Amino acid sequence: MIYPNGHVEYLMYKNGGPLIGVVKVTMPTVKYKTVTATGAGLMGDITIPLSGMIEAMTFNIQFSSVTDAVVELGSNEWHDVSLYAADQYFNSVTRKEELEQNRFEMSIRPTEFSAGTIATASAADASGVYSVCRYAVYKNGDKVIEIDQFNQVHEANHVDCAAAVRKALGMI
Repeated sequence: MIYPNGHVEYLMYKNGGPLIGVVKVTMPTVKYKTVTATGAGLMGDITIPLSGMIEAMTFNIQFSSVTDAVVELGSNEWHDVSLYAADQYFNSVTRKEELEQNRFEMSIRPTEFSAGTIATASAADASGVYSVCRYAVYKNGDKVIEIDQFNQVHEANHVDCAAAVRKALGMI
């Protein structure tokens, strides 16, 4: 069996170059838009996710200081970024640790950023919050999630969850 151990290291890139000063990130939460159905034969209420519909996604970054990355990602435009993570797993059959590459690609746009708190002899704590319109996840090079809200794309585990919606809209 394979047991996840954790993140070993990661780097974040924009236009092929590393973004220096990124300390910690909080990945987007994928939350489906839902409706509540109620009525005869349902024994109460049931929450039903709407096909291919996603709530607004956000991405948070904490920076080590007001680095060039804070300024660059602070411009009010869409930025294509990638985050590469080296994740460690333990293989109980071979009794060895294994590393796996996980890559996250996003199109982000700032909704807020802060230069943080400034105090004598203290660490900096600049941060930014970003809207996400495109989000893709790759495990060892295999795309397992892709969401592109502007282009009606929602794929998960190689299943096109938005195909029926695009067909109903006459897009395919």
